[in-house]
Amino acid sequence: MSFSPLSSKVCKAAASLHQEAFSPGWRENDFRSFLEDPLIHGVTYEKNHHLLGYILWREVLDEAEILTLVVSPLSRRKGIGRALLTHLMEELPRKGIYRLFLEVAEDNPAGIQLYTQHNFVLLGKRPHYYPRKSGKTIPALTFVKDLV
Repeated sequence: MSFSPLSSKVCKAAASLHQEAFSPGWRENDFRSFLEDPLIHGVTYEKNHHLLGYILWREVLDEAEILTLVVSPLSRRKGIGRALLTHLMEELPRKGIYRLFLEVAEDNPAGIQLYTQHNFVLLGKRPHYYPRKSGKTIPALTFVKDLV
């Protein structure tokens, strides 16, 4: 298993995983657009050239924001999300980035647990943020972590 930069060769697979995990999920063209933005970066976690997960973030000055963290449904609960998050938190300070933000849906207990176990601090709540297939909307919880 290895980490590698998110590249155009995995955009289709990344979009597929995102659509499995989120509704509505991002499309292949969304990932291609992200790769064109110099502020957006991504790292994949692969095994035998098979995409198991990835993390995508935006860097602005000395801060970063996680845009998404996705793990293949069959690979969840195996430490891949934790490995991706840890990798990012170790790399960002080397680039002069010392604060990390994120949003997670209030109905995502696994995500909330992952971030709180890594000492992210709850900043607040954005009501009616994430749409659901039912037509309902779910609040986003915003978190921050100082990396130094």
